[in-house]
Amino acid sequence: MRRVDTELYRGKTILVTGASGLYGRALVPRLLALGARVRAVASRAPAVALPDAVDLRVGDLKDSAFADEAATGVDGMFHLAGKRGSVGIQIAQAATMLADNTLICFNALEAARRASVARIVYVSTVSVYPPLDRYVEDQAWSANPHPANQYVAWSKRMAEKLVEAYGVQYGLANIAVVRPVNTFGPFDDFDPKTALVVPALIARAVAGEAPLRVWGDGTAVRDFLYVEDAVDGLLAAYEKGLGAGPVNLGSGRGYAISEVVDAILRHVAGNDGGVFWDKSKPAGEARKVADTARAQALLGFAPKVGLSEGIKRTVAWYRANGPAALARGRG
Repeated sequence: MRRVDTELYRGKTILVTGASGLYGRALVPRLLALGARVRAVASRAPAVALPDAVDLRVGDLKDSAFADEAATGVDGMFHLAGKRGSVGIQIAQAATMLADNTLICFNALEAARRASVARIVYVSTVSVYPPLDRYVEDQAWSANPHPANQYVAWSKRMAEKLVEAYGVQYGLANIAVVRPVNTFGPFDDFDPKTALVVPALIARAVAGEAPLRVWGDGTAVRDFLYVEDAVDGLLAAYEKGLGAGPVNLGSGRGYAISEVVDAILRHVAGNDGGVFWDKSKPAGEARKVADTARAQALLGFAPKVGLSEGIKRTVAWYRANGPAALARGRG
């Protein structure tokens, strides 16, 4: 098990933006357990309350004054906030995805710089990469991002460039940049209209959709990461990754979408209606897998939860909590 440097957290005030989202809900309890004082930022009050010990600030990071207020007096920051969505949402809301994500990232990072926050983790995305079979960190700028993800990708790319510019202008090397693969788990967005592939399919399978309708033919290969493993990577980056350049967080292996669907149906007892592969719909790139050599060497990062086990845990959580939380709206 990776040894955690508790002195970086105990008694420190750590800001978590996007605290009510997928990453934030897994990260906040870990920080509290390490002895940190957690200040959380969310765009609205979460449907499921954060722990009582958390200093919750509700507001919009597109407002630079709010971002400055949130960052004042903190020792560290995990910047997780941003707009996510399926490929369809990213295209339909192209301007929102580009403008809002750029403002959110720039305001949060600039507020942290002005407040002299000592340690920062910026969560980017593997969507910054151009079409490649295997994502290697230094190849991100070798071509344009894939058109399906380009608006989010460019906002995240430009925030990474801002981190680089801090080093050029101010000599700063206090920011770790991580690029997680498709991450899933409890407190994800399970609304089939907006969710990414794993939570969307879980929600539809649990609702009894039969046959389960899936775009493509199931052969497309993707890299997936369970959220608790992703948080291990974020903490390792906070401790060891400052100023070291971008680092992929992934499993390093590819899973065919057919494997994902099989695992979901295996763990959703009672849905035996099979699968309808809708080959009239686009399946995206044939293969998207992260190279994890840098994460292993620099951070000592290696995920512990496999795809099937992660899906099992997520299905169990969603059956117990997800539908009610979805009905109340996401925080």
